[in-house]
Amino acid sequence: MYVLGINGWDKGVHDTSASLFYQGKLLAAAEEERFVRRKKAFDTVPVHSISYCLHEAGITADEVDYIALGWDVEKLEMEYGGKQGLTSKGIMHCVFPKNMFPRKKDPALQMYPHHQAHAAGAYYSSGFDDAAILVVDGSGEEESVTIAKGEKGNIDYLEVYPLECSLGIFYEGLSKYIGLGRFREGKTMGLSSYGVWEGDVPLIVNKHDGYRRTYNQILKDWVLYFYKNFGEKVNSAHYVYEHKEAKLYDQLDALSYKHVAAFGQKALEENLIYLAKRAIELTGCSRLCISGGVGLNCVGNRKLLDLEEVKDIFIQPAASDAGVSLGAGAMLSKELGFDVKLSKDHVYSGPAFSDGEIKDLLERYKIKYEFFENGINKAAVELLKKGSVGARFAGRMEFGPRALGNRSILANPQSKTMLQRVNYIKEREQWRPLAPSINAENQTMAINEETASPYMLLNATIHKSSLDLLQAVTHIDGSTRPQIVDKEVNSSYWELIQCFYEETGIPAVLNTSFNIGNEPIVCSPKDAIRSFFCSELDFLFLNHFLIKK
Repeated sequence: MYVLGINGWDKGVHDTSASLFYQGKLLAAAEEERFVRRKKAFDTVPVHSISYCLHEAGITADEVDYIALGWDVEKLEMEYGGKQGLTSKGIMHCVFPKNMFPRKKDPALQMYPHHQAHAAGAYYSSGFDDAAILVVDGSGEEESVTIAKGEKGNIDYLEVYPLECSLGIFYEGLSKYIGLGRFREGKTMGLSSYGVWEGDVPLIVNKHDGYRRTYNQILKDWVLYFYKNFGEKVNSAHYVYEHKEAKLYDQLDALSYKHVAAFGQKALEENLIYLAKRAIELTGCSRLCISGGVGLNCVGNRKLLDLEEVKDIFIQPAASDAGVSLGAGAMLSKELGFDVKLSKDHVYSGPAFSDGEIKDLLERYKIKYEFFENGINKAAVELLKKGSVGARFAGRMEFGPRALGNRSILANPQSKTMLQRVNYIKEREQWRPLAPSINAENQTMAINEETASPYMLLNATIHKSSLDLLQAVTHIDGSTRPQIVDKEVNSSYWELIQCFYEETGIPAVLNTSFNIGNEPIVCSPKDAIRSFFCSELDFLFLNHFLIKK
């Protein structure tokens, strides 16, 4: 029985995506932005993601038995007065249009509350039997926080917090005030490490006066709050990166926005700690599952894991709204009686391309290449040792915002100048940090913490013995956002990192997502080739093919 999970339609949504399950097993998952080449894929039906999922499974639209939507559209319409322009009858045509997916009959449709889909995506991916589940984002249909308990494959929803308590809107208001804009919260988190805040911060999640406000009203109130409390003008400029030190950095430093960012980050952390303790109190569980957009804040996640009450933590790698297609599909599969447990490698669920497809493309474009039947990782390491910066395109594309070796830009992390060079190539602000990929066997020599994330979602600190070896991936405060690579999950990438370590003694490679400027992560070989030739990357590996400039 096939279940197609979907997030998104043509109005008022972002991070649209699709996931396909068969008998409870995940077959494919992808984000629409990768296909349409627009970050977040605003207001876009995920037709390309759906097409990919069906193609990967080798089925037609008529063979889809159920569609699971990660939103309760009827509740959403009631909450926002019909602004979404959807009805329960019309939603099927919108999310699974017949002109794109011709069929004799419609599959059955099941809609799930947004936060419940988030919670399911985290719990069924975690490997935990019992866990406290915490969903924190900007908003669901009408809530901003949900606490649930997962036990023996079932989920009970225990407590919700209204929109006025939204940590996602708070942090968005902070980012807008600073001038970074919407969906730039990762930049704000990185900037906060440059600042200091030792004063009090507001407890947001337990203050609600009973009055209801809209998302935009709450957002404006938070921007005004920062203006009143910090006295600087709202930085409305969204600077373009310049090939020296980014203008934005100078402006932020001059106006002390780094300290405002530090204030906001501390406030977020204190509120997350409050919620985590509440979740543990309500559930009696010491293992914690996190999802929702706020779950991408790796600094805050580390604070939660460091709590005495928390034994272990799992953050859904697609914690943003893209992950609700996964969660909704998992929920419905479970309700249909299937055992749903996603494997550690479920993050690699996107498209893959054969050597034959890549060779045809290279020859069509008359691009010179080298082919390595064996020894591809050795060739990559030799280039990295020389200080070259290149990209790796191999295997199935990642699902979620982090590139985890299959659609990655790689470099030698030893020199601090490599941070500047890679940021320059990617057209990023110079103050933004970069991250390492570390094999699990080398973790203790690279970072101090015993627990770290395979998905770059937990902060860590660089071990003193590796500070000189990992300068390009050490942030201003000595922290880093590592990916811990398991040989069983991604053996080819593990072998590359291990070869690099054996050749250099450096226990990590610098890994950042393979995208240039404001584009999404590359999806196809064609995307990779175009990005390579439109940037200052030195080399590109496409499966077993090497292109150099």
